[in-house]
Amino acid sequence: MSQPRAASRSIGATAAEGAPGASRGAGILLPLLSGIGGLGLWELAVRGFDLPSYLLPAPSEIAVVMAEKAHLLLDQLQYTAFAAVTGFVIALIIALVLGALIAASPAVERVLYVWLVVFHAIPKVVVAPLLLVWIGFGLKSSIIFVVVFTFFPMLVNTVTGLRSADPDLLLLTRSMGGNAWQTLRTIRLPSAMPSIISGIKISITLAPLGAVIGEFVASNKGLGHMLIQSVGSLEVPTAFAAVVVVSVLGIITWYLAEYVERIAIPWHASQRGRAEE
Repeated sequence: MSQPRAASRSIGATAAEGAPGASRGAGILLPLLSGIGGLGLWELAVRGFDLPSYLLPAPSEIAVVMAEKAHLLLDQLQYTAFAAVTGFVIALIIALVLGALIAASPAVERVLYVWLVVFHAIPKVVVAPLLLVWIGFGLKSSIIFVVVFTFFPMLVNTVTGLRSADPDLLLLTRSMGGNAWQTLRTIRLPSAMPSIISGIKISITLAPLGAVIGEFVASNKGLGHMLIQSVGSLEVPTAFAAVVVVSVLGIITWYLAEYVERIAIPWHASQRGRAEE
């Protein structure tokens, strides 16, 4: 009887070892098949209904345009990416500093938080023409628009995270003579990292969107300007090509944020399943 049991345990162990590999394979294969199937249906619909390219270009036509205008797309991408990254970094610094001040001082919260909520409630598209009047035409307007788009989620998550520190650890730190800076560095900030990174993941995908919308109204360069110009001249395949590049930029920034998350908080519960894969 012991041999069949040992054999069954061996088979079970082998199956368990193979399960993660099969899961990883399915995790790659299924999205790939879904994407290919969606593009195929899109192509068939355009060809079958004989839709003109100025209404809906086929994926193959968009790919041809991207190949023909690759240099132009990359040039515009550099401008948009610079505005997105610069604005995001500025917003992150402001959010961390203000978040620390609000979490540390109820007086600062009472003074600032209401104004910040009101500012966030203002539709961003309404602000874009005003930025053109106040700041002028060019890169600065796009950068500030990215800051406006990405700032608030990181601020809210920073305040929430800093306030979620264990009260017992805070009391222990104070009883050992720790000052406010030491408490922030050793207790509050480490406990807030999961929440802060969640805010970063939300905001970082908004950064390219903010840059593109800023370029709609306040720039003569970038993917946003290229998109609006292409639509105005009915070069819809070129507009779709710009949309694809912006989408790829957003996907890259999302996975970059996930990579930072794995490095910054490998101990967090959200990372345990990934570590086993």
